Amino acid sequence: MGRNTRTYNRWQGYTLADCNCVYCVYYPGKKKPCPLDVCCCAEERREAFLREFGWFGDALPGEETMPCRV
Repeated sequence: MGRNTRTYNRWQGYTLADCNCVYCVYYPGKKKPCPLDVCCCAEERREAFLREFGWFGDALPGEETMPCRV
């Protein structure tokens, strides 16, 4: 790349909207509960939460105890 090349929209990680259960592979539907005991996207959701609300991160539960949200 040349010196005048700019890169826009660099990858900043997932947002909380991207980590919605509707986009999950295991999402059963609107009226059914999630079949998973532990969310498979919990780590990404935690990182997105810390990125958006970093000051509140200590009160967030760990990845293994974080339930799926529907």
